[in-house]
Amino acid sequence: MSLIDLNALWVIKRLRAKNYEAYLTGGCVRDLLLGRTPKDFDVATNAKPEEVRQIFKNSRLIGRRFLLAHVFFPGNKIVETATFRANPLDVQEDLPEDLLLTHDNVYGNIEEDARRRDLTINGLFYDPIEGKVLDFVGGRADLEARLIRTIGDPDIRFQEDPVRILRAIKFASRLGFQIEENTIAAMKQHVSEIPRCAPARLQEEFVRLLTSGHALEAFMLCKASGILEVFMPELTEDFLKMLQAVDAAVEREVDVSAAVAFSALLLPSYLVLEKSDQNERNWVDKLCVSWAERIRLARHDQDKIRSILSAISSFSPAIVHKSWFREALLLQTLYLYSEGQSLEPIGILKAMARDLGKPYIQDKRGVFKPRPHFRRRRPQGRSRNHAA
Repeated sequence: MSLIDLNALWVIKRLRAKNYEAYLTGGCVRDLLLGRTPKDFDVATNAKPEEVRQIFKNSRLIGRRFLLAHVFFPGNKIVETATFRANPLDVQEDLPEDLLLTHDNVYGNIEEDARRRDLTINGLFYDPIEGKVLDFVGGRADLEARLIRTIGDPDIRFQEDPVRILRAIKFASRLGFQIEENTIAAMKQHVSEIPRCAPARLQEEFVRLLTSGHALEAFMLCKASGILEVFMPELTEDFLKMLQAVDAAVEREVDVSAAVAFSALLLPSYLVLEKSDQNERNWVDKLCVSWAERIRLARHDQDKIRSILSAISSFSPAIVHKSWFREALLLQTLYLYSEGQSLEPIGILKAMARDLGKPYIQDKRGVFKPRPHFRRRRPQGRSRNHAA
């Protein structure tokens, strides 16, 4: 466990010195056990948020649905420190008809905290002082079996929080794991309940799927589980090729914004409409409004989507002067890459922008070369590190 962050270790030691329990938890433990370098380190403790705030003057309390402490360190590093919690439904004598959780501030012990979490692989704790993993939910066995499984009855867990369906897909595609059969069956059964969740949470999860570097695998799972029928019925089959291009860009450390990612999804449908008798721009306007209602698509993203999609077919030097030039050029690059076409036009426009004093900021590793055909990648061979 040499990859453990020293700031997180200091937080744990400080809490222990004050006679509190404290452990690493969640995604960082999962990644450490998989031999990956965690992006973030989270701490779980029996200290209440206000008590954590008193111990660490370099902290502040955040959250409404889930109150926790952020402990700040130099270099913009944050160690998220949360109090052990119990599932609110577990403390009720009778289960309500509607299981959707609207609050999550019922305190509990470490085992209750593990059992209230979403997936077994995210329900592990690690004691860095004793060098011991605490597993109350069978998470280590599922890590070894490369399985995504809910903690407890998946029918109940997905009704409590339907966003867990998207999270199961996120980790399955990111880690190259299979989804356990009862879990996938429950996902399909309760997919229609996802719109009940806060649109802001849905937008966050969809953007993470699109920009994870595993968007192709994630959206194939979304399609198989029925999620796309609920949220994105406007998509055509060709969007899979665009997602492969998005994954290639992310792999090369290109900054793919939410607007570009969503535009990549929509581009094949847009191009089909452009060749028909329908007005594709009116279609985009209506779609942006619909998606804003479903997943709280931000207004500035809506505006960029309209602009860069409309520029794709009449790509001209005039767009060099637009504020969204970089994103339009990236979308065009993704499209040419997905079709196996030459990227020479992109280089010409970049040179033109540079000559006009509007340099295009390239990614760290330069442009990527097109491939002549579409092929599904195998996520198991990937070694990129990811956040929880």
